[in-house]
Amino acid sequence: MGEHLKEAGYPGQIDIGGDRSPVTYRLKASKEDDGAFHVAVSLSAPRDWLLKHGFRKEATLVRQGGAEMPVHFEETLNVADNISVTLRADDAVIASMDELRRTFPELRPT
Repeated sequence: MGEHLKEAGYPGQIDIGGDRSPVTYRLKASKEDDGAFHVAVSLSAPRDWLLKHGFRKEATLVRQGGAEMPVHFEETLNVADNISVTLRADDAVIASMDELRRTFPELRPT
């Protein structure tokens, strides 16, 4: 079991084919027993907005500071899904604290 470092929400945007909408995304960072840092990224978005803009499985999260990362929905989104759906990025595995701070500047202590 790893050591929980930080979990917080940040303002960003979701981008589907150039159409953007503000979202809050969550970063959850932990240090694993092997010494690597793992960062999970997720966001909740309104199902109807996603469908209206042609979303099916993947979109782009534009993070605070402009960094982009792909996010996906587990299955193909349709009107039977919840009104708010969670999209996730593949977990980032990072070797050092310096690299963690460069890759995810949001996690720096304030």
